[in-house]
Parts: sequence; structure tokens; C-alpha cells
Amino acid sequence: MNFNREQALDMYTDLVFGRAMANKIVEYIYGGRINGAIHPSLGQEAISAGILEAKKLTSHEIYTHCTHRQQPLIARTVGLDPFLGELMNKRTGLMKGTSGEYHLVSLKDNHLPMQGILGAGVANATGFAWALKLDGKDAVVVCSCGDGAMSEGIVYESINLAAINHLPIVYLIENNGIAMSTPIELQAPHQDLYLRAAGFNIPGFKVDGNDVEAMTQALLGAIETAAAGQPVLVEAKTTRWTGHYVGDMQKYRDTSFLNDTSSIDPVVLYEKKLTAAGTASEQELADIKAAQETLMADAFQRAWEAEAPTKEDCVNYNNLYSNNAGGEL
Repeated sequence: MNFNREQALDMYTDLVFGRAMANKIVEYIYGGRINGAIHPSLGQEAISAGILEAKKLTSHEIYTHCTHRQQPLIARTVGLDPFLGELMNKRTGLMKGTSGEYHLVSLKDNHLPMQGILGAGVANATGFAWALKLDGKDAVVVCSCGDGAMSEGIVYESINLAAINHLPIVYLIENNGIAMSTPIELQAPHQDLYLRAAGFNIPGFKVDGNDVEAMTQALLGAIETAAAGQPVLVEAKTTRWTGHYVGDMQKYRDTSFLNDTSSIDPVVLYEKKLTAAGTASEQELADIKAAQETLMADAFQRAWEAEAPTKEDCVNYNNLYSNNAGGEL
């Protein structure tokens, strides 16, 4: 597929949106303004951007289940201010600051529940895809997980059920080469995880997770296949730049590659491609990047200045249950 100028600049905007967000997250954590073990998306922005562009270009309704390194995708899906409010535990957050990033859900925005248990969300997403099929909806679930989650049994049970029942779901492995502190070579006898699709008799392939156009193209094809009742396993190869969380010193691996990331930086790679093709000038790209950095700086400041949740917000069981199970406070 040949992407036009508008689509190309749209993808670039999402890339630098993600980069600006990740840099701000790191800045705010070290500045004591965000608490918790947050996993920034630095170096992996093309995956979120590819999903976002595929959602715009496909004719099918898309529901997403995200990893904790897909903050740009989550923010674009539920709204930047609601996401950042939740990230900083403020009342402006999607869940009034009571869930944090780890348990976000917004079905009205097609954002499926997140959780901190490795691989467990894949089962939730598979069940949702089953519900979509039973309801006869023209919709597909794009379910992301990391390479670490691919060592969890519940993930294989979920893919097996999807294959048997022909569910409309794309399983996207965000393979950044390391699960917490365990490199892929110590997790898997074969490092091409997409090959495991053969065991379920479903299509599987890998894609360059640092190439936003390749990601978009791959996902568009996978979505069409899934919409026809055939689950797909897509492996996006990328590199984790940071530690498992901000502050992780990464003493368990060689980080010398960070001295020159130009060959794996999705933002730099796409800038070179756009300027070489004459799609955009360096100044145009610089203006887009600056605009996204300003957007992000303003949004983070708004979130920081927002009101904290009240005691009533934090103990309101109706935020957890849909049937007033908590009763009156």
C-alpha cells in the first residue's frame, strides 16, 4: 500500500506524540510527580502509531487491548487529559485517579480492560472477541502482549480457543527482546515467536516494529483476515531502550547500543524516509515535533495541577462493580 502525504504525516505525528509523551513520563517520574513502576514506550513508538493508523484506515470497528508500553495508543483512544489524569492519580483521570495506568478501561472508547497480571488480559480480550462474534458485529480485537507474556499458559489457551472458534482477533506480540530482566534467548528456543502460530493452524508473520508504515500495512492485512473469522498472530520486532521501569539500572544487560540508536529509532528512520521521498521537508517535520512537544508539556502541567481524588472516590465500590454492589458509602 502506498500511503499518501496526509497519511504519512498523520503517522509521523503519532510517532512524535509518543516520543514526547515517553520523555515527559521519564521527566515527571524523576521529578517526583508520577509514582509507580511505569514502563515508557521509548523506542517502541511505531507499534502504537501503526495500530492507530490501521484503526483509521480499516472499515471494521476496532477494539484494543494494550500493553503497558502503549501509552500513546491508550491516550489517543481514551483522550490525553483523561489518560494523564489517571497516570498522575488525579480526579481528571478516566477513573477519577483511582486506578492508575494499570487498570484502565473505557468500553465506550473501545479500550478493553488492562491489568498487571502477566498475560491475563489476553484472556479478557479473547472473551470479548467471542462476544463480538456472538453479537454478529463487524468488529475486530487487536490484542497486544509482550514477549514475556508469550511464556504464560493462559495466552496459549486463549489463542487455542480463538482458533477453534474462529474469533475476530489479532494477537500482536510486541517483542522488544527482553521480559523484565530476561532476554528472549533465555525465554524461547526459537526467537521468532510468530512461528508458534502453526501450532494453532492460524496465520502468523513478523514485521519490523520500528517501521511505522510496515506496522500499519501488516495490521491492515491481519485485521481483514481476522474479520473473516481467522485469528492472526503478528510479531513486531523492536528494542526496549529503557529498563523494565523508569529507574531500573539495567545491570543485567549490555546497554552500549544506546550510544547510537539511529538504526533502530522509529522517529529518525521515518524522518529520513519522508525527507528522502520529498513527502515532507525537515522544517515541516520539525514544526510537527515542536507542536507535539508543546501539546504534551501543557497536558502534563494540567494533569499535575489537577485535584487529587477524594476519599469517597477511592472507596466507591460502584467504580468496580456495575450492579451497585458497594451500596451506600
